[in-house]
Amino acid sequence: MVVRPNWRRDRRVLAVLLGANLVIRFAWISFMHPEQQADFAWYYDRAVELAHNQGYHWMGHPTAYWPIGWPLFLSLIYRVTGPSVGVGLAVNALLSTGIVCLIYLLTRKLFDDWRPAACSALAYTLLPSQIVWNSVLGSEELFTLLVLVFFALYLRYKSRSKGLLWLTLSGLILGLACDVRPIPLAFPVFLFAYEWWLGETSGSSHFLSWSRVAQALIRSISVGMFMFVGILPVTVRNLVAMRHFVLVSTNGGTNLWQGVHVNGGYWWSYNPYINPLVRVNNEVVKNELGEHLAEQYMLHHPWKTFLNGWMKLFDLYKDDVNANWYTFRLSVKWHSVLHVIDAVTTTAYWILMALSLLGILYVFVFAKERRSRRKAALLLTFIAYYTCFFFFFPAWDRFRYPIMPLFAVFAGPACMWLWQRWKRGFGASG
Repeated sequence: MVVRPNWRRDRRVLAVLLGANLVIRFAWISFMHPEQQADFAWYYDRAVELAHNQGYHWMGHPTAYWPIGWPLFLSLIYRVTGPSVGVGLAVNALLSTGIVCLIYLLTRKLFDDWRPAACSALAYTLLPSQIVWNSVLGSEELFTLLVLVFFALYLRYKSRSKGLLWLTLSGLILGLACDVRPIPLAFPVFLFAYEWWLGETSGSSHFLSWSRVAQALIRSISVGMFMFVGILPVTVRNLVAMRHFVLVSTNGGTNLWQGVHVNGGYWWSYNPYINPLVRVNNEVVKNELGEHLAEQYMLHHPWKTFLNGWMKLFDLYKDDVNANWYTFRLSVKWHSVLHVIDAVTTTAYWILMALSLLGILYVFVFAKERRSRRKAALLLTFIAYYTCFFFFFPAWDRFRYPIMPLFAVFAGPACMWLWQRWKRGFGASG
């Protein structure tokens, strides 16, 4: 089989990126492996129990408070390797490397050029916080990888006339992502809007045509149905183990209750007169109570809810320091330079975001490739959906992690645009 020259080049570039990421990330976790705390320790303990066939429990009872996806995935590896934090960190490094490769493939698919793809992948490779996060056993890496696989499959479906297989697989993968973090559950609604406004149709192209609406509806409902198939085993497990219908997890009500109250960072009170949730031990009842109290709060304090929402979005995007908190603060030798580390990671994040916003401007205002613009709009649709989600839920930079690869995709075209303008300016001045 004769391989086209451009694919030979793509393979060489991917090989270099793969090698560089493996070296950087494994060197990092061999140097920095802090004690696992908070959510990360909880995930590890549950993964060990699942690996030992002890079920998914918390405080002696079956639980669904945190989604089972990440500890279950980790437990499957522990069945082979034996429980070890180091193995978990190695899995993180491999998943993070996979994310970089998917960034390359997505950018290559969207813009049909290896150069912006290489720039996007390299920008994410060198983003400090994405390296630092490999030091803790969070669910970010697995969730982000699954989200990127969804986009790769869905874009492949859109590029083929008979793509039912890719549509099916994309929905299933997004369902598995929901098993790790349920955030994308309502994304098919935004997907419908995207397909209605910007999707390619086989019939009339008029915005209000019934054929366009029908095709958008079929695609979004299909993704939603296959998502449910991916989620169904978790739902059945919850029904059998907990005797209640719990789609994925039971922490949504608590998080919503926290979210409508918070206007900067984390909020929780152990005073039962301020926070009635502390009186409830049953997590299913606590979830329902949290949802009810949050709804009542929003109905009675609409203006404050609105203002707090914008503050949470500001918190979601303002800096890039949460990884440093969990990685460096436990070691006394780093305390004196923690503010410097925060400044470095945040500055690098701002540079990437500036490039990403410039890339978005270029793609949707100056670029001539209309087809690329339509496909790239799918990524922006998810970014918009994901951002809107945190208008009501607690938000800080950790929760922004899964959409950083999507921003990185747009950094590549920005780098190429700046390079071409610099070359023209240099040539003119010479």
